[in-house]
Amino acid sequence: MRPQETSFWWSVTGEWVEEPNNRRGGFSGVQRVVLPQSGECYYVKRQRNHLFRSVRYPTGRPTLLREWQSMRFCQSIGVPTAPLVFFDMQKGKEGWESILVTRDLQGYVSLDRVYKEKLWSCQQRAEALRAVAAALISLHRAHRKHGHLYPKEVFVKLSGERPAVAIVDWELSRSRLTAARAAQPDVRRLLKSLLSVGMTQEELRLFFDAYRASGINLPAIPQLNR
Repeated sequence: MRPQETSFWWSVTGEWVEEPNNRRGGFSGVQRVVLPQSGECYYVKRQRNHLFRSVRYPTGRPTLLREWQSMRFCQSIGVPTAPLVFFDMQKGKEGWESILVTRDLQGYVSLDRVYKEKLWSCQQRAEALRAVAAALISLHRAHRKHGHLYPKEVFVKLSGERPAVAIVDWELSRSRLTAARAAQPDVRRLLKSLLSVGMTQEELRLFFDAYRASGINLPAIPQLNR
């Protein structure tokens, strides 16, 4: 079977990235799959009976549907995510099952690793933060929040002429009435986490300056200045 075939992704197996989550009769987990022929790496997220309910879907649909829709929306407005490869969902005897496949972010490093392992110079970190801020500003200008924005969800690659960014884990992304309402919880969560692993006050100001220049107002966040 070839990767573009639907049956391939439903049947392929790999190493669990972390212990699968089982709760309330549901299941969710991510497997790392390396194709032996090409060496290409993919991440396959699988869920069973992990559901959300809404006015449109009062009986529930897989939460991966929301994540896929959020990633498609990001693609439409130029916000970088992990490359989408495949999505499908089906209802069987045991309930709803769904699958979401993305390509490995080869050469990218999470901001969590960058700071914890002191991987880059001050200049490199500044370049990365400007690129991250630009990507998030595009998201927030569209009145969309990420909803779970921590340093481990933000990846950067510095090998090109300019930093490349990819943001992952879009399951909790939602629309908001204004850009500021979309930005505030995301920026608060991300910067507070980065400060705890070594972000400097100069880097903090750099990030806020980027938002100020974009016209998105961020209120003072006392916790970030301690």
